[in-house]
Amino acid sequence: MRSARNQGGAALLVVIALFLIILPIALLAIFGRTLQNDTFSGSYLWRAQARDAANQQMAALRSTLAQTIGTGGLLEYQASPPAWYVGNTQNVQPASASFWSGCQQNHLCQATTVTLANGTGRQSFQVLQLVTPTGVVDNTLCNPGYTAVFYNVWVQATASANPAAGSATTQAVYRACIQS
Repeated sequence: MRSARNQGGAALLVVIALFLIILPIALLAIFGRTLQNDTFSGSYLWRAQARDAANQQMAALRSTLAQTIGTGGLLEYQASPPAWYVGNTQNVQPASASFWSGCQQNHLCQATTVTLANGTGRQSFQVLQLVTPTGVVDNTLCNPGYTAVFYNVWVQATASANPAAGSATTQAVYRACIQS
């Protein structure tokens, strides 16, 4: 009878030992997964805010572009083009990360700061902006006496506090109707 009781006690100890080993492993796995989800969510939030900053600056740059063209004609014919305009587009490939990392040093873009109004503390973004000619001209898209000239508008935003969290690049084509 004693051996049956010993076997029952031993089985109970084995079950308790397994429980004490498996429970911490399971808790660590759950915690690790939660931490991974938080990291992903944080990165997603940074990128979403970078996209918002890029979109905000895109609107401002398009407005500035309209004012500049409206008063001085084509960008390529101005005496001193704006810092964000690059007329020679053969050296410009804004789709690559290496372009954006060196565009300021190479005088191919202009930097500014965009501040988002939100409560997360992730408010300040460095924004690089660039406008290049597309080379496309069309005499049929504007009113008579005007010619349509197209420009590529590029904006890239990176979180100032956490550049490694990601960035967002937006591109648009701007049509200007210039008097012929």
